[in-house]
Order: sequence, then C-alpha cells, then structure tokens
Amino acid sequence: MARILIAASPEPRAIMQRVLARHELSCAETMVQAEKFLRERPFDLIICTIVFDESKLFDLLRLAKSHPTWQRIPFCGLRARPDILRSPTALEAAAVTCRALGAEAFLDVADYHVDSERELQAAIEELLDDASQINI
Repeated sequence: MARILIAASPEPRAIMQRVLARHELSCAETMVQAEKFLRERPFDLIICTIVFDESKLFDLLRLAKSHPTWQRIPFCGLRARPDILRSPTALEAAAVTCRALGAEAFLDVADYHVDSERELQAAIEELLDDASQINI
C-alpha cells in the first residue's frame, strides 16, 4: 500500500479514489491543503490533475520539485476527464511542460480505451513500482 497525495477537484478526485482504493490517499482541493499534507507526512507519489485549484498543476509541480525532501517524490500530471483541455496542442503542451518541470509522467485518461479506470490504475501502479525500484 502506497501513500499518495491526490491534488484534484471533487469529480476527478472521486475517480482517483475508486482507481486507487487499496492505497492510503490524502486528497487536496487547494494548493494550501496540498502543501499542508506534504509538510505533515511522507508520500510515495503525488498525482495532480490539470484543473487542480483553478489550473495550478504547474504551481504544485514547481513547489514539489523545489523542496529538498519533496523533490524525490514521483510526480504525475493527469487529465482525468477527456472533456477537459480538448485541444491536442494544449494537451501536448501540458504533457511537455510537466516533463520539463520534473514530473515522472503525464497520464491522459483518453489514452485508455477498453477499461479506462483499470488501465489508469495499471499505469499508476507501474509508476509506483518504478519508484520503489529506484529507492531500494
């Protein structure tokens, strides 16, 4: 079981709670809450959706990667709903920016076609496995 910080508004947060039910989740709706959680406990992964706290994905990513303790936590940007940020150019820009700022991944639920929640879960579990191999 991993400790995961989910930074998301209510609808994507509900998706993530279903997908990651076996893990210990801390859910933040604002930057203030996210930073408070980061200061209070260690995490194995940070997942932040595009529209977190009025589109502060990059702000949280910069914060996490600027702090000596938090920068080691794998960070995953996420588009949890395909109706958000529909422009392919804007979506690619978000993915590229995430990687440029140090995120380990940018996942898009629209990339999963058969069982999107199960496929998203598998991608996140792979991130956790990769991170645990690095930290051994």
